[in-house]
Amino acid sequence: MSNTEPLQEMRAALLREYNKPYELGRKETPKIADHELLVKVYAAGFCHSDLQVAQGQFHSKTPMIPSHEPAGKIVQVGSNCRGDWKVGDRVGVLNFKNACTSCTGCSLSKREYGTYDPRFCERRETAGFQHDGAFAEYMVADPETTVKLPESLSFEQAAPLMCAGATVWGALEKATSGLSAGSTVAIIGIGGLGHLGVQFAKALGYRTIAVDSRPEGRQLSTEVPGLDLAPDLVVDSTAPDAKEGIYGFTQGEGIAAAVVCTDSLAANEWALTLLRIGGTLVVLGLPPDKWRFDSDIIVFKELILRGSYVASRESTERMMAIVKKSNIQSHLTVVSFDGIPGIMDRYVEKGFRGRLVVQLAEE
Repeated sequence: MSNTEPLQEMRAALLREYNKPYELGRKETPKIADHELLVKVYAAGFCHSDLQVAQGQFHSKTPMIPSHEPAGKIVQVGSNCRGDWKVGDRVGVLNFKNACTSCTGCSLSKREYGTYDPRFCERRETAGFQHDGAFAEYMVADPETTVKLPESLSFEQAAPLMCAGATVWGALEKATSGLSAGSTVAIIGIGGLGHLGVQFAKALGYRTIAVDSRPEGRQLSTEVPGLDLAPDLVVDSTAPDAKEGIYGFTQGEGIAAAVVCTDSLAANEWALTLLRIGGTLVVLGLPPDKWRFDSDIIVFKELILRGSYVASRESTERMMAIVKKSNIQSHLTVVSFDGIPGIMDRYVEKGFRGRLVVQLAEE
């Protein structure tokens, strides 16, 4: 086993009770199996799903280390670890790990994708949801869901890409399958996912519409590293002529594809009405109540309605190539480890925009 020996104990934040602030403390540094990697976490993001975990929506066991958006450096490589990994590699880690290889989900993913994809394993581990996550000095990673980071990408910028970025990127790949550059794509809900989705869509050559009911979201969609990543049209979904404006922009056709980055039932239902014949809607939100969609429009327009479950490692590697090529960036608010107990309050503040990232170490 290649290694740089970490200390026996590490700093960590813990979710001890639902609907209570995280607590700071210490925990035993995890040990890796022969097939795993140990990563020193330099930055970790706070996601909307982390808020849902803290509220008890996923029935997570406590105490647990939260966060599922880590970026850092490998400090140990298991002796039987697959892949070209070495101590010092800069990496990001996706949430799912340790596929069992024997369940139905593993068998189907092997047949579909040629590999056992931990996203669909019925016995998978889920960092920050049911198992310890990234608000700690070290975490265990599965090489099957670990990606190398471009040297030009800071750990703070990399962290949100491991969930927010990978989620909206994976949805966008599904939404635009078979579309040519120049097709019109809408990103609906411009928050942590949506502002990355706009940049991805533009970088891939699509005419891009950013849609949000909030002025903060609409403004965020335009705050991008370069003019070539700005949306072609920004729409206030509450405006009386919002739908007419979108149809006018598409010469009356409607949009080819939409990715909805909010769990608002009304927003998702409305988004379906914007699609052209044969258009695709990809939903990303996880609302507490059941979806509701107009069956007539789905049938008579032959629409495609899809879910999307983050991205595979291979898809995330494609995303990283686009991030490097086009200089895609998240709008960040960076907090220190000591600021973790107040992070949920900061996230729910009215007018908060972009992504919250905890810096756990300096490069």
